[in-house]
Amino acid sequence: MSWADPATQVCCSRHKAFTRVRTLARSRLVPCIDRRLVYRRSNLHRMTVQQQPSSAGPLVLGAAATAAASATTLYPTLWVPIVAIAAVVIAVASFLQLASSARQNNSQTASTAQVLDLIKSRRSIYPKDFTAENNSITQQQLELMLEAVRWAPTHKLTEPWHLVVLSGNSKAEFEALTIKCCEELLPPEKSEQVVSKLRRKQSKDWPKVHSYVAICMKRHADEVPEWEEISSVACGIQNMSLVAHSLGISGYWSSWQAVARDSAPMHEFLGLDSSRGDRCLGVWVVGQGDPERVKGYRAKRHDLAGKVVWKS
Repeated sequence: MSWADPATQVCCSRHKAFTRVRTLARSRLVPCIDRRLVYRRSNLHRMTVQQQPSSAGPLVLGAAATAAASATTLYPTLWVPIVAIAAVVIAVASFLQLASSARQNNSQTASTAQVLDLIKSRRSIYPKDFTAENNSITQQQLELMLEAVRWAPTHKLTEPWHLVVLSGNSKAEFEALTIKCCEELLPPEKSEQVVSKLRRKQSKDWPKVHSYVAICMKRHADEVPEWEEISSVACGIQNMSLVAHSLGISGYWSSWQAVARDSAPMHEFLGLDSSRGDRCLGVWVVGQGDPERVKGYRAKRHDLAGKVVWKS
């Protein structure tokens, strides 16, 4: 049989066309499979798999190549349209794969921007700008805020945070104990002025407060330095502040009156053991901000260039 024979030319042309389809399919399919195997071996498997294009693309490519091979064998006279259809299917599958990857990249970018916007728009809102109506704050929302604290960084997993939610009668008791400690523990010349200021808040601002979250630290002196546990609690409170902001709940971290905060009666009230190094680091004041007043809150930060030094 010579090359000039028409049957030989058709057979060779069909073989070349099928080889092109198979090569194209493998070039699309094999790298995807290889990448997925690498991701499975990685500690970041769960994160990276979510960012990969859908596996439907490689499956379609493989199916198209297989179908083309089978069809050209069964219907040799129709090899040209079969190869053309397979090429179209591969092109469409490739386009869908690229589109899926682009959508996921855009989604990731949007999520990052949303998180940064949440951080930038958070404000410390004070009771004077709370509304008197705070019944819209629910137990479920408070639990979500507290859950965020639980996932803060913690060296050696000491989880030093100890949070005491004060509402209703316990809120009033906490406020009264604060005033009492200031009356009894401050020097007379300072006590009168501080107590007078606190009583004004008690009548004007504190009734607008929905609850207090006492920010306490349970010390693990035999495991980590104190500054690390304070930092861990602070990270947790930032988490809580951001969740509160996302829920439309206002508030701020108050250091509170130091003489009352660090007193033995207050530690007993909050369930702290001073002999072990437990501390109260203040309270997070929870309320519902007045929308019109909250609009007036502005934030200003120095440029990043003045706060960061890059060295290489």
